[in-house]
Amino acid sequence: METIFTNIRNFFTNLSGLFICLLSFAVLAEILFGGDVLGMSVIANVIELIELLGSNGVVGVIALVILYELLSRK
Repeated sequence: METIFTNIRNFFTNLSGLFICLLSFAVLAEILFGGDVLGMSVIANVIELIELLGSNGVVGVIALVILYELLSRK
């Protein structure tokens, strides 16, 4: 049973790593080419997410800390 949970955790860890790489690539592509990537502005969406977390005060800070902890795990 522990092997199943380890496999699931590894899958989601690798999947989140893939999404971070894709996000980085999309931001870089938008900066280099100066236009939307696949019909959406990735930079505008990231800025909107940061503004949303920042405008919610303590709840936004707690959510930001949780996101940081989830993404910084290895």
